[in-house]
Amino acid sequence: MDANNNKQLSGFYFSRWVACLPLFVMILPSVVLSLNGVLSTGIMIAGGVVGLMVGSLLARDKKEYWEVVTRSFGDPTGLLIFALFLMVGIYGELLGAAELPQALIWLSEHMHVGPAGFALFVYVVCSVLGTAMGTSVGIVIILTPVLYPTAVALGVHPALAAGAILSGAATGDHFAPVSDTTIISSSTQRYKTSERSADIGEVVRARLIYAVPAFILSCLLYLVIGGISAGSITESGGVLLNNADPLGLIMVVPMLAVIITAIAGRSVFEALTWGTLAGFILGIASGLIDWEQIFYVNEGGPAGILVDGALQNLDTVVMIILMMGAYGVMRTYGLLDTIVMSLKNSVGKTPRSTELTMFGVGWLMNFLLVGLVARITVVAGPIFNELGRVQNIHPVRRANILDAVANSFSFVVPWHVWPLFMIMTISPLVETYPFLEVPAPTDFLLSTFYPLIIWCVMLIAILTGYGRKFENGP
Repeated sequence: MDANNNKQLSGFYFSRWVACLPLFVMILPSVVLSLNGVLSTGIMIAGGVVGLMVGSLLARDKKEYWEVVTRSFGDPTGLLIFALFLMVGIYGELLGAAELPQALIWLSEHMHVGPAGFALFVYVVCSVLGTAMGTSVGIVIILTPVLYPTAVALGVHPALAAGAILSGAATGDHFAPVSDTTIISSSTQRYKTSERSADIGEVVRARLIYAVPAFILSCLLYLVIGGISAGSITESGGVLLNNADPLGLIMVVPMLAVIITAIAGRSVFEALTWGTLAGFILGIASGLIDWEQIFYVNEGGPAGILVDGALQNLDTVVMIILMMGAYGVMRTYGLLDTIVMSLKNSVGKTPRSTELTMFGVGWLMNFLLVGLVARITVVAGPIFNELGRVQNIHPVRRANILDAVANSFSFVVPWHVWPLFMIMTISPLVETYPFLEVPAPTDFLLSTFYPLIIWCVMLIAILTGYGRKFENGP
């Protein structure tokens, strides 16, 4: 093991910290542009390619370096997102073509739900469905094409509408027993006195004292700020409202098919397959869509729901895969191991200082891993385990600190993948709904409440000792 680490640490000229260079070159231009309200997948893709090339110039063994990069391209996280985006693109395109957003607008109007109430409605719906399905990516891409146009048409501020969806996705990802972050954070925290890890059910039950206050406060903020920031229905939105047809509500059935299949323990891929199939059958049978919309040739090229849906997110997929390559360089060449050893040697001598160190590590990983929450818990989990065992901090407590901080700033930093996902999901909707505005990357800092609140709640819990539990004590 030591020999292997020494080999990894000698992989670059000048310093082992050169392993950060590919990721740094990839995100630096995006950081600069995002602070000016611009976020482009193109610049991140170009930066990713250039960063990997620059890193290779400083690698001692260039063949080995590119083997590391290409292996990392096949990282399961990146491939999962690749497959999921292809499917949800078709699913989202189908729901839009079948006019589900217009039907929801009709329903909201007849229920007399104002902008403030609808902002809250969006957050609660996304939180509940996120908890049921356990996939924040699925919530963002499945529900955004439905809820975002509806919210904006009813006068909800665009930034608040987008933030409510993303905040609900974060809430569900944090609390869901079946979410990847819950499973990973629990399974990586092991007891000192046995080989078993923290029980998922116990972790979720213990999480209530942190998650419930954060959820309630988020609800209040969306209700209050939704009312304060409410605008009038846009002219285009008014036309959409007047022409809204309740027939589109039948497309709630495919959504329920996705949710029920996921709750039943099936994968999100199977859930999306059944939901898409049900959507096509109902859409054609009801006359909401016709056969020609599914696939056709336009000006010599293929088009339609299938083609447009499958292709609309390819830029984002390429960006994620390049990011996996840059991250693989850091991991394989031992840079993250170096950080861990440094932290273990300088960890505090009290439970509070140890938890603060763990909290800081998780927060740092938010930025190093650009908001990939599953990856944050995978990388930070063993670090939390080693640091927390020094002070006998209970595995359940460690798991909850890890999951809370992973689901905090990951969702709000302008150059992280989650604001990018939201923007890339919203952008294609503008062609269908011209009254929509695409939020700026910086908007999510002020409109995505739950991730920021849970970060504050957990920090207060660490400083005050609220909920602290020891493995061999109270």
